[in-house]
Amino acid sequence: MNKESVLIYPYDSHFTPLLRDKGFVDHYGNIQLSSLPGWGLCGKDASYADGGGFLGLTVSQEFEQLLSGIDTVIFAEADNSYTLDKNIYPKLLSAVEAGKNIITLLPLNEKLEEIQGKCEKKGSYFINYGENNLNHTDFLNDLSSGQKEIIDCTTPILAVVGIAENTHKFQMQLDLKSTFESMGYKVSVVGTRSYCEFLGFHSFPGFMKELISESDKILCYNRYIKQIESTEEPDLIIVAVPGGFMRYNNKITNDFGITAYEIFQAVVPDAVVVSLFHEKYTAEYLDGIMKSVKYKFGLDIDALNITNRQIDWVEMTNSKPSSVNTLTLNQDFMQNSIEECGVLSSVPVFNALDKGDTVKIANLIVDKLSETEMAVNF
Repeated sequence: MNKESVLIYPYDSHFTPLLRDKGFVDHYGNIQLSSLPGWGLCGKDASYADGGGFLGLTVSQEFEQLLSGIDTVIFAEADNSYTLDKNIYPKLLSAVEAGKNIITLLPLNEKLEEIQGKCEKKGSYFINYGENNLNHTDFLNDLSSGQKEIIDCTTPILAVVGIAENTHKFQMQLDLKSTFESMGYKVSVVGTRSYCEFLGFHSFPGFMKELISESDKILCYNRYIKQIESTEEPDLIIVAVPGGFMRYNNKITNDFGITAYEIFQAVVPDAVVVSLFHEKYTAEYLDGIMKSVKYKFGLDIDALNITNRQIDWVEMTNSKPSSVNTLTLNQDFMQNSIEECGVLSSVPVFNALDKGDTVKIANLIVDKLSETEMAVNF
């Protein structure tokens, strides 16, 4: 059976976790990458985007030339700045006119119906994962009947939390799911992104961003997890929390950790992995992180992940941006840094870009859950 050949555009570090996911790579026979010239990736291996292990895929800026040799174009979200009108729609229309299948992982707004109609005329397929249509009305019947209590889950829950965005939470979601499944466990995942169905698991629900009461969000999220538990009957549910669990300053608020608070009011995890930026940490600082999570959410951290991204404090201080700017560190440097952090931390410290560390985290979680009364299958 011939596999589809695919072109990813615009490529940057946002998409790299998918290239490191065996399920995604195995699905396509030929993967091509196109980026914007100003992003500094063109001509380099795709791994340059996240600083992880070599991927063997060279990034190009030649979208039109690559288009002729592929079946499907995936239009992806990106960490770097871009505009729909200038950078996406012209390439999208070009791909449609060339008769290519289209998969979109970003919202197309008013162009959605137009693109869909053009694809139908060309006889190519169009799939849009950029809109998360799961809203609170899907769960209101239960709530409106007066049942406004939290319903406990009997399935073990693993929470993946980050101090902020861009701390490799998505990479951990994919890797941990794959690792647990390779161990023979059935795993359900609620991811941090809106297009997780593209990868075969559940997206962060749209109702968490709706203008409904915070208590209704908590109750709806609780019912969402219970629905997944009852319909899929997994051995483990991985719940990933978008954003961060604390604010950095008055400008970078990470929504004040409200999303994390709401999720942990809706479900109580049995194990927690927290991801941090790289820094020259002290034992006191790491202990402060443990206490912050403990006192805000009532959770004990089981493992820390240190990313290979370090905050660019010069840029943050001088420019005062509205999001965290980071520098990417190489893996050799990270190995020494992880070892140093491990000595200071009261819980194990890992690096998600190291596949061996993902296995270690999974084994640690299995060992913990095997000791609890509720973990029948562990």
